[in-house]
Amino acid sequence: MSPEKIAEGKTKIIWATGNPYTVLVESKDDITAGDGAKRDIVENKGALATETTSNCFSLLNAASIPTHFIRRAGERTFLAKKVKMFPVELVARRIATGSYLRRNPLTAEGTIFDPLVFEVFYKDDELHDPLIFWNGKRGCIELYDAKRVGAYLFDLGPRHLLTPAGETLSQKGLNGLREVTCDVFLTLEEAWAKQQVALVDLKIECGWTLTGELVVADVIDNDSWRIWPGGDKTKMVDKQVYRDMEESSPEVLGVIKKNYAWVAESTQKFIK
Repeated sequence: MSPEKIAEGKTKIIWATGNPYTVLVESKDDITAGDGAKRDIVENKGALATETTSNCFSLLNAASIPTHFIRRAGERTFLAKKVKMFPVELVARRIATGSYLRRNPLTAEGTIFDPLVFEVFYKDDELHDPLIFWNGKRGCIELYDAKRVGAYLFDLGPRHLLTPAGETLSQKGLNGLREVTCDVFLTLEEAWAKQQVALVDLKIECGWTLTGELVVADVIDNDSWRIWPGGDKTKMVDKQVYRDMEESSPEVLGVIKKNYAWVAESTQKFIK
């Protein structure tokens, strides 16, 4: 009997395992940008992404940061705790670059943030993943266009972002997510620094296990961060290289594959 497909996204497939508490997460060879408007296939990307994710989650587990990762199960799959995903992307930034500069035009590119800048984005392709703010005075979550300065969209209703206890996400909940995100960033930043690589920014996702534990979930691979070897932006080896390329060709996709292979091999040192 073929395994049951629970869900499929742009770059991953979630499979049932027969155990109600676990799933298999499979990475595909797809690479996308612009909310899926740009899409290509990079040979063996799924295996390289799984290698990177397995190494990163193994490092986090060793650092006592709760994750859904259990173990690698195959070339393109890993076994994980089944979770209810929280529909937000959590971002920590050490160096100002990219979309942050569009929202904060008075900040110079390359500015070092200490402490880290923390941002939360609501996962919605139609709205292009707007930025979330908690308005304490009004007691509600506000959404802002992530690509324009101060462009308010609308309030997010109280039933959209709920904890397992049925509570609406509040400033207290955001503070907890900030703590987890910064812990993950600092752990990976230290691991990359040992190889003279600067972790510029990082995107993670979280979810709750069936027993109600908040864990880092989804994947952490070369689509999840910006990394600059030697702290030099011109040497970037992450997904931003693909985003910046105007057209795809076998040569271009070959460069992308080489970058992803380098990252997969480098993250093996995280757990040695």
